[in-house]
Amino acid sequence: MTDREKQVLTFQALGLLNEQVQARIVHYKGDLETSPELDAITAEVVAQIKAMQSALGPAPASRASPDQIEDQQSRTLAKLLTRLFSPEGNFATQILKTIGRRIAKLFFESELHERTKGDKDKVIHHAEQGVFYVLQRYRNRLRAELDGFEYETPELRKVTSDLLAKIERDMQVQFLSRRSPELNRVMTIYSNVLMEFLQQHLPPRVEQIAKITIRTARTGHDTHAMAYKISSEQFPDFRGHWERIFMEQMVNFCGDELIARLNASEERFRDETLRFFTDPHLFSETCEVACYGIYDFLCLEGFLDLPVDWRVKLARN
Repeated sequence: MTDREKQVLTFQALGLLNEQVQARIVHYKGDLETSPELDAITAEVVAQIKAMQSALGPAPASRASPDQIEDQQSRTLAKLLTRLFSPEGNFATQILKTIGRRIAKLFFESELHERTKGDKDKVIHHAEQGVFYVLQRYRNRLRAELDGFEYETPELRKVTSDLLAKIERDMQVQFLSRRSPELNRVMTIYSNVLMEFLQQHLPPRVEQIAKITIRTARTGHDTHAMAYKISSEQFPDFRGHWERIFMEQMVNFCGDELIARLNASEERFRDETLRFFTDPHLFSETCEVACYGIYDFLCLEGFLDLPVDWRVKLARN
């Protein structure tokens, strides 16, 4: 891919990733009314805390500068990421399993749904594929035709409808079973590229990536910024800049490396399969799984405070 194509792919994948996160924001029973008694107790506790803070006097004038705070945050982040991406660790192996499931689901959805919307000149490679596409294209009409018949009994109407659904499922399963071997072979290559990206490409660059992320997110300029961690209030800015840099690195390395290895392979892969593995959805799904794993690690290490509702966004596997 050209630099321009990789840049466009990066922006498209980031856009999809942000859409996915926003779509998964869930508020748990946000319409519940609060208790007046509890509100009164909470107000009293807050007042007591403020009184204690006032008694302690103003904050010391020796508070570290934003630059000093960000320098410490950068060093800590780089140290943690170096450990996380170490070949001796199991981070890459763990997330590859989830990435594999996500990509397989995405691949079959694209084969069964998005691709069926294509023009009638699409090349058919399997008999089951052609029959399935026709059944999908005329699905509503076929059901309308069946519903228009007179049936001896209501049970027979249901059995007839179920039979059509079974034929569709059978064609779908047989078609996907024929596509699975090629997907598995390409996924093996993609997994090896991702492993190399995480364990070889990123480690020498984590210090610079950490510094750029912290500086551009300006995590040291908040009034309550702490040198040893990033607060939940700062997390959205940190996440936005981190994922942009991570996506850029991933697209530039994995995109070129994957295409090079596929071209060097003695096996010939179909054009639609190659297009799928350079689709922004692929990189969006990969980045989401990898980055969410990184955030979990940084949170457990005490460096990153995640928002309360963040776990809800991780509910999809």
